[in-house]
Amino acid sequence: MLRISVLSIVCGLFSVISFSQQPLPLKSFLTLRDSTTSMDVVMMIGKGGSLSLDGRNVKLFNGFFEPKTMAKTPTPQAGMIMWQINGREFLSGNYYLLDSSGYIVFNKDGKEYVNRMTKDGASFFKSQIKN
Repeated sequence: MLRISVLSIVCGLFSVISFSQQPLPLKSFLTLRDSTTSMDVVMMIGKGGSLSLDGRNVKLFNGFFEPKTMAKTPTPQAGMIMWQINGREFLSGNYYLLDSSGYIVFNKDGKEYVNRMTKDGASFFKSQIKN
């Protein structure tokens, strides 16, 4: 009986470690936040639309994302964001909106990362939805 319990615990720990979400590595997150020079947003809910930003506006917009993760939930993709540094793509992600928050999913170097969106970020994106 003890053997089954230990095995169950080990298997449970393995599944948590294997499938838990990780935020974007800090170096990549800081590059995204501090060094990107332009970005494009494609909104896929409501009537959709797009938004392009550059310069200081990118820095303000980047404050909508945190270097922390959160659990993904089954919700429709709200849009996509692509960040550039001096005209070259740096990173892209798909974002999702929840009731009062949201998150963005990045795929970098074959790995998936999930970063939390601030409440202000979720509020901004929700205000852009045109029905």
